Amino acid sequence: MNHKNLNRFFGLKLVSIATGLLMAAGANAATFDLGAAQGYSGFFFGNVNAASDVEGRLAVGGDLTSGFDIGYRNAYGSTAPSLVVKGGVSLTSQWGPAGMIYNGPSINVDTNASIGPAAASWVPGQLKTGSLVYGTSLNAKDWQYATATQNANFIDFAAAKTQLSGLSTQLAGLTQTGAWAIENGGLKLTGDGSDKPQVFNIGNASLAAGLTLSNIKAGAHVVINSTLTNVDFNGDFGGDKANSPDALAQHRDRVIFNFGQATSLNVRTFLNGSVLAVGADVIGSGHLEGTLIANSLSTGPNGKLELGYEPFSPITTAVPEPVSYALMLAGLGALGLVSRRRLSK
Repeated sequence: MNHKNLNRFFGLKLVSIATGLLMAAGANAATFDLGAAQGYSGFFFGNVNAASDVEGRLAVGGDLTSGFDIGYRNAYGSTAPSLVVKGGVSLTSQWGPAGMIYNGPSINVDTNASIGPAAASWVPGQLKTGSLVYGTSLNAKDWQYATATQNANFIDFAAAKTQLSGLSTQLAGLTQTGAWAIENGGLKLTGDGSDKPQVFNIGNASLAAGLTLSNIKAGAHVVINSTLTNVDFNGDFGGDKANSPDALAQHRDRVIFNFGQATSLNVRTFLNGSVLAVGADVIGSGHLEGTLIANSLSTGPNGKLELGYEPFSPITTAVPEPVSYALMLAGLGALGLVSRRRLSK
């Protein structure tokens, strides 16, 4: 092979290798799970003062100051603690001890095949008590839990906040793949029908009148990015049954609402999907069927929020980000120029 052909060969090989590396880097950029919050119904960095109940596991980076039922929908055979609190735990109310820490059923059933306490047929007499981890103090009766372990460092909440804040920024930077419009007062999000993650950047559009999904392929993930600072979920956000036919309900385990700028969040309805709002203080009288990640949870003017059991399905399908495309094109241009210069010699 002469000098000219050798230069051409290596120039093309460099372009090919660089293209593959850049495309791989871009493709992996949007794969994610919820990190330390994966597998929890609620994950909070500050205090939790009230809830109707939490059907799955609960993690609290501050104090848990009141008692309610936790963990009765945990998967059969789960060994993880149902409650983890960095600060103090008080399983009480104004009338005395309140709430139980459970760890799912004592019989082998699919705890995610139904929704709501009324449909949990194993609750009367077929529930296991669960364990808890606390950091500073524990105010509870022995019959309210199975075991209690003092370990304030069981979860590194500071590291989790850094990771999940970074995830929120990453999601907010994704290019929109679908389209959205205001219809009948609510939002209609229309996907492109592919199996790749469907990304919608809705800006500060209101969520107070409901949201519907259209043209979303079965099994596709849905990322809904919002710039709202005060979030109000109300109206229709999907059916409240495990077999509800609407698209939002059918994708509830792979829908994530991302609120990187939110400071307050009110859930007044039945909401299908997980919520990532690291800096938000949450109230509400509704039900969230997914994972709620936020700063704190308190009682609202109309009642207490219920957190359902719907584990988030991690995103493993690659979605190139805009910066990855830019890097890839820049790299191809630079290497192409090198190749041309070599070929001209």
